[in-house]
Amino acid sequence: MNKKDEILERWDKEKAMYQAWGSYLSTCIKNKISSKIEPEELSCFLKLPVVPRLKDDRKLVEKAFYRRKNYSDPYSDITDKVGIRFVVLLDSQISIISNIVEQMTEWECSKDRDYEKEQERDPLSFDYAAVHFVIRPKEEIDCGKEHGFVKVGTPCEVQIKSLSQHIFSEVAHDTIYKPTVEVTAEMRRNSAKAMALLEATNDYFEKVNDQVQAPISSLKNITQQLSAVYKDAIQDEPAPSVLEGLFLEAYKDFTHDDYVTKVRDLLKKKPFIGKSIKKWFQKRNPIFSQPSILLIYFAVDNNARKAKRKWPLTMVEMEPILADLGESST
Repeated sequence: MNKKDEILERWDKEKAMYQAWGSYLSTCIKNKISSKIEPEELSCFLKLPVVPRLKDDRKLVEKAFYRRKNYSDPYSDITDKVGIRFVVLLDSQISIISNIVEQMTEWECSKDRDYEKEQERDPLSFDYAAVHFVIRPKEEIDCGKEHGFVKVGTPCEVQIKSLSQHIFSEVAHDTIYKPTVEVTAEMRRNSAKAMALLEATNDYFEKVNDQVQAPISSLKNITQQLSAVYKDAIQDEPAPSVLEGLFLEAYKDFTHDDYVTKVRDLLKKKPFIGKSIKKWFQKRNPIFSQPSILLIYFAVDNNARKAKRKWPLTMVEMEPILADLGESST
């Protein structure tokens, strides 16, 4: 059996383990991202699905023997036999995921590519930009009966990039960096111009994002505070949506003078409020899955007339809240 056949035979035996390792990592990192960015939805933050991808047999052999890599142990030295990719909207969001990867203690990670350091070294160059990690488990990981154990030191490549970086890599990377035809100076020049334009576009989007985030940052903070109270009182996970922003904008005048403590006190004083919220939550009424529902009850209890005037939907939809507190919609 030659070396190529040996590599493919081993790869066939270990594919399931590598797939399990990629799936385990993607789930773990996504869970950490969700807790970091809440109340924003993960599906909004990540612009593409995170799907572990195994290296094709042919490409594995090509990389091992035909890319002039000079591997001493081709199978072990190739670290992207499985890979996962996180794509965010803006360059500034990359660090959120990078920090999560670097702070986890159950694995070892090496940063194989860092576009920010590359730009510091050569600020006049406009080139493929992303952050690449190789992650290996420190201890054997049990992935269940179906997948078995992931061995210590099994590598997985994790790429983190912005949408503009991803666009560039999809268009140019396979041609410019993994050529099957001769790459001309004109091709490289056009590639650099495209990357420069994408970087400039990202910079403008960053400015727009900062301008948008400034007025809503305080509302996000309110949502985080109310979410904590919601989890404690209702014993369910709130699901903020577009309604959350609508309600907070309407009732933000009630968020002063230690309102969180007063909301907690109201729930203790009138425990039927929590039971009612849970009932409507279980009936999948989206109004009652918003963290701000607690603020609405507080507003009605504090000043029903003002709360009704501020209500942004139809009065029919407010009636269950008013009824709980003995108020009329008229």
